[in-house]
Amino acid sequence: MSGGAGELPALLLALRLGDSGFPGGGFAFSWGLETALRDGRTDRRALGDWIGSEIDLRWVPFDAPALAGGWRASGAAALADWAARVDECHWAEAPRRASHEAGMALLTATAAMALPSAAALREAAATGRLRAHLPVMQGALWRAAGLDLPTALALSGLGAARGLASAAVRLGALGAIGAQALIAGLEPRIARAAAGPPPEGALPEGFPAVSDVALLRPAPDRLFVN
Repeated sequence: MSGGAGELPALLLALRLGDSGFPGGGFAFSWGLETALRDGRTDRRALGDWIGSEIDLRWVPFDAPALAGGWRASGAAALADWAARVDECHWAEAPRRASHEAGMALLTATAAMALPSAAALREAAATGRLRAHLPVMQGALWRAAGLDLPTALALSGLGAARGLASAAVRLGALGAIGAQALIAGLEPRIARAAAGPPPEGALPEGFPAVSDVALLRPAPDRLFVN
């Protein structure tokens, strides 16, 4: 976005969708961070490396292509087909289920706000015609709302970083100022990935082993879904 007057509505929409108070579907998920902190796999000093690895090893190779395919899908059948392919790319049931649940939460919130296409996507997901994986739904929703692909990718990457930093704050492992500094340090990585969208047809891939194993481990009395 260049910031011209004609682009201000899209800019304002992106700011609203990216606001930390927007119910974007990921608030209840720590993506393994809660278990990793409990087990000593990371700590306050290493959180920057942990969250940076999640951006590099989960968001860039998996979420960004999944979102790009959802943004590019033309019509309900193409979107459902792409979502099914993304479903097959998840190597384990726990991250597959978490992604679907987070996507359903996003659809519920955006349908209540009457965002374009949200109600139809939610109905298709609720009836089993569509796998509502979070990045795929982000791509489809944000294109329908008028955001271009680089902006949608940047919004998703920032949301991923902010969600992990927010989880760390709620778990008492990071302060609010430290969280903002951490997110700011990740923005150049996210911007580079968003500026060069994945090629058309690129499948999600990647295996952030430590966080995925942490995500799979059962944990009593936990704050987050995973």
